[in-house]
Amino acid sequence: MTTSQAARPLVVPALVLAVVGGALVAIQGRLNGDLSTAGAGVLLASLFSFVGTLVALVLVIAVSGRAARVVRMLRERGSWWWFVLGVLSIPIVLGFSYGVPIVGVAVSSVCAVAGQIVSGLTLDARGLGVPRPIGLSGRRLLAAVLAVAGLTVGIAAASGSASAGLAQAVLVGLLLFAGGLTIAGQIAGNGRITQVSGDPLVAAFSSQLGGTAVMAAIVGVAAAAGGLDAATLPDEPSQWYLYLGGPLGAVITTASAWAVRHLGTFALTLAAVGGQLVAALAVDLARGMTAHWSTWVAALTIAGATALGVAPGRPSPDEPAGGARGVSR
Repeated sequence: MTTSQAARPLVVPALVLAVVGGALVAIQGRLNGDLSTAGAGVLLASLFSFVGTLVALVLVIAVSGRAARVVRMLRERGSWWWFVLGVLSIPIVLGFSYGVPIVGVAVSSVCAVAGQIVSGLTLDARGLGVPRPIGLSGRRLLAAVLAVAGLTVGIAAASGSASAGLAQAVLVGLLLFAGGLTIAGQIAGNGRITQVSGDPLVAAFSSQLGGTAVMAAIVGVAAAAGGLDAATLPDEPSQWYLYLGGPLGAVITTASAWAVRHLGTFALTLAAVGGQLVAALAVDLARGMTAHWSTWVAALTIAGATALGVAPGRPSPDEPAGGARGVSR
């Protein structure tokens, strides 16, 4: 039995985890955005998300009895870039904390996913996330064009909202697009760490530790400059749920680090996009936000671009049908 054949039974669980992870991204974005508007502000809300994720990971590692293994792996095989990967998640966390209160979860997700698609195309072309490089075929280039078109429509939908003008909508869209570009790199890197260490918690912890340290430094500089003087934390007992963005981040990071090894970057993106867009629209509708027709067009355009980009080609002799593949980067 080949390695690909052995890994085939894990494709379905990996797909389920990817869909759930995508849905949790939308929910996490809503929570961080609500914490920001409740008085914490964008920077403090983002820091709480990072710290909450790190604390949740430490608790999981400790309770599962894997602390010694994780520390040993980081000492013996860890590299500086394992920790730097966490910096790549800062733009998308800041983007959601800033953008969701203005344009909603659905439009924010569309812009972020557009960046993930374009970045994923580049990663595959360079052989990062797949057994061998996948060239930029006409189909994949069309997927990139559709992703950018979806981003444009998403920005148009944002500018048509009651709380966002064109300039602010463009800023939100570009910030989240950049966040999507970088988060795809973090997912690919975490998959590589998981392959080396054999444990997705090692990848999640190392990258989260680095990201939290840099985010804390950013907040520290802002505080020293007086940028957080007006920030306040909600103290109503009924608002306890606003702090759940961090624990959700622990689930998202760990799940994607494991699933990307069995799906590849683009199949993971396809599943996560489905979960994220459905959850994003559901969250907005549940909160009484009306989804403009342009929001639906943007979401469908992004979904089409993702499906086009991940559509399986002819499998190689050592690759299972359907495009599922282990990650060796």
